Amino acid sequence: MKPGTILLHKNFVFTDGSVKDKYLVILGGRGGVVVAAKTTSKGHRYRNDHGCQSGSYYPAFLLTVGCCCLKLNSWICLGDFYELDEGRLLQGVVTGNVFRQGYLEDGLIRDVQFCAKGCDDITAYQETIIDASLVQVPKVS
Repeated sequence: MKPGTILLHKNFVFTDGSVKDKYLVILGGRGGVVVAAKTTSKGHRYRNDHGCQSGSYYPAFLLTVGCCCLKLNSWICLGDFYELDEGRLLQGVVTGNVFRQGYLEDGLIRDVQFCAKGCDDITAYQETIIDASLVQVPKVS
């Protein structure tokens, strides 16, 4: 799956076992493993300035209304990273359990990728997957 893909995952299972419909942003993928982060529109824990908030107690990246397909200000939560099986995600698209909602533009997802790499909660393995998937932004001459 392409980095920057925004998915709506019906019945997403969280690390604590709870289940809820959740928007996910794909940060990278390699060898059939996709690294994703969940989003939230409930910003009481986060700052309201667009962009990277990796140094915060609750690390996030704020996507403000109008920067992408999401209808509300949404924070990509960079305190939890999910390693997902790409085949199962694609199967979810086919069965109607996972929906492609849109994409972040290349420059924006690259900013999110670097923000995620600067967070304390990312593992070395997850970081190597993102490194292998860094979006290239064409240079303007």
